[in-house]
Amino acid sequence: MPKAIAGVTAFVVFATTVSFAISMAGSSLKSTVQVLFLPIADGFDVNRGTLAVGTTLFAVVTALASSAVGHLADRVGAVPVLAIGAATTGGVLVVCALAPDVWVFVLAYGVLGAIGCTMLSFVPLGVLADQLFQGRNAGFLYAVLTNGAAVGFIVLVPLWTFLGTVTTWDRVLLGTGVVFLVALLPLSLVLVRYSARRTTKAAPSETGFLEGIRTAFAQPRVRGLILPFFACGTTMAFIDVHLFPHMHDHGVSATTSSLSFVLLGALEIVGSLIAGRLCDKGRIRATLMGGYLLRAGSMVLLPFFDADFTVLLFGALFGASYLATVVATTMWITKILPRGRKGTAIGVLWALHMVAVAVSSQVGALLADRFHSYLPVIVASVVLTVGAALLVALQPDPDAAPVDAEPALA
Repeated sequence: MPKAIAGVTAFVVFATTVSFAISMAGSSLKSTVQVLFLPIADGFDVNRGTLAVGTTLFAVVTALASSAVGHLADRVGAVPVLAIGAATTGGVLVVCALAPDVWVFVLAYGVLGAIGCTMLSFVPLGVLADQLFQGRNAGFLYAVLTNGAAVGFIVLVPLWTFLGTVTTWDRVLLGTGVVFLVALLPLSLVLVRYSARRTTKAAPSETGFLEGIRTAFAQPRVRGLILPFFACGTTMAFIDVHLFPHMHDHGVSATTSSLSFVLLGALEIVGSLIAGRLCDKGRIRATLMGGYLLRAGSMVLLPFFDADFTVLLFGALFGASYLATVVATTMWITKILPRGRKGTAIGVLWALHMVAVAVSSQVGALLADRFHSYLPVIVASVVLTVGAALLVALQPDPDAAPVDAEPALA
C-alpha cells in the first residue's frame, strides 16, 4: 500500500509540474504578440488596425471555442486536451514566424492560435484538477495550475521585451514554437500515457455539445454561477484595455503604475492560493462573495487616482481578487455537476467571460469618448460586481444535493 500511495503521489506531482509549465508557456502566444505588436506590424508594413484584426479575431474565437474545449475535456479527459493544445500552439508560433504575408499571420494567430490557447487555459485545467484530486484539495491545485499564466506574464513579458531589443520578432516566435514542439509536446505526451492509468477517466457525456450547453444554462444553480461571472469579465476588460489610459488621465507616474502592477501580480498569486485553500475547507460561497466584493471595493478606488497611495491600494485589492472569483466559481461548478458535464459548463462560463470582455472593451471606449471620463464605466462595473455578490448569496449551498438530484425543469 505505501508503494502504491507513493506512485500516486509521484504521478500527481509530475502531472502538476508539467501542467503548470504548459500553462505558463501557453501564455506566450498572447504575450509575444502583445509585446512585439509594433515590430510585427512594421515587419509586414501594415498599420496597427490591420494587425489588430488578428487580436480581435483571437478574442472572438476564444469565446466560441471555450465551450467546445470544455466538452472535449469531458469526452477524452483534460490531459489529452493539454497535449493537443501544446502541439497546436507550437505549430501556430512557427507558422506565424514564417508567414509570407500579414493575412496568413492574422488567420493563424486569430483562429488556430485562439483554439490552441483555449486548450491550455483555465477550462481544461479546471477539469484536470477535479480528475486528479476528485474533489479533495482540488481548489488549491487549481489555484496552482492557473497561476502558471500569472507567472508566465511576470517572467515571460520581460523576456520578450529584452529579446525584442536584440533580435527580430520572427526569430522570437520561431524559437518559442520550437521549444513547444521539442520540449513541451513530448512532456505532455508522456503525461497522456501515464494519466491513462492514474486518473479517473472522463465519463462519456450522455448529451451532444449543443445539448450540453443548453443543459448548463437550463439549470438554475449553474446559471446562478455563470451569469455573475459576466462582472468578472467586465472588470478584467478595464484592466486589459482601459486602466493605462485612465492612469494617464489622472497623471499617474510610470513608477507608481509599475509598482501597482507588481502588487497586482504578487497578490494575484497569493490571493488565488488562499482562495483555493478556503474552497477546499468548504468555504466556497464565502470565498466567491468575498472575491466579488473585494473586486467592487478596488473599482471604487479608480476615480481617486490623484493620490499614489490609492493607485497602489487598487493594485493590491484587485490582485487579491483577480483569480479568487475564477477558483471559487470553478470549484463550485465541479462540486455540483457530475463527470461528463463539468468541462462543458466551465467552457460556457469562460465563453460568457470573453463576451463580457469584448462588450466592456468596446462600450467602455465609446463611453469614455462621449463623457471624456471613465466614471460611467467604473460605476457600471461596481454595480455589476456588487450584483454578482448578491446573486451568489442567493444560490443554494454547494454542498447541497447535486444538480442531477434536482427536480426536472418544466
